[in-house]
Amino acid sequence: METPENTPVQRLVLSAAGRRARRAELLFALDNECARIARAAREPMMAQIRLAWWRDGLASADALPAHRSPMMDALRAMEGFPAARDGLIALIDGWEELILWDGDEPDAMLRAYASGRGGGLFGAFAPERGEEARRWGRLWALWDLAGHLDDAELVRAAIRQGGELARGLPARPLLPRALAMLGGAARRDLARGGAMPAALTPGLYMRLLRLQIFGR
Repeated sequence: METPENTPVQRLVLSAAGRRARRAELLFALDNECARIARAAREPMMAQIRLAWWRDGLASADALPAHRSPMMDALRAMEGFPAARDGLIALIDGWEELILWDGDEPDAMLRAYASGRGGGLFGAFAPERGEEARRWGRLWALWDLAGHLDDAELVRAAIRQGGELARGLPARPLLPRALAMLGGAARRDLARGGAMPAALTPGLYMRLLRLQIFGR
């Protein structure tokens, strides 16, 4: 199955996912595909159509011929797919919020984006953790977005909103180790008014390793 390439951070997190490594790999693949659609689309409407293809394929009761691809088939065959389905669809919806944003009410857009993308990905990875996983996912999505945007005003809004979330979360995420690594790194940076580094810096690498080993 050909999937969008994992980032260095994702590869490090995958190494800590244990028996859920395949699930993490598939969730990152879908998230990376949505990110690729967002970057490549010249017209928001075309990106929306491509996102709808993924949403409809995951939402359908059966694997319809029009929505077949190796990656779609792998997602639908994922262990625990029925429990993860709503999270996968929410992830796509979150990306759509960002792609279709018209510049008004950035805080509202960021809340919807983070709830969809981050809450969806973390919720699909660990549906048994419920709202706790989704809260940390929202934090991670804002941290990640703030580290990859060129819009300075939107970066500030994401960091401000993420900082508010970070201050309401404990220092040690009670989540599967892969999610705890992402959530813990996001909490530390956002609580200090920072964003995700654009690359896997030595500092971020050491923080992620510490979270992998000690959980905080």
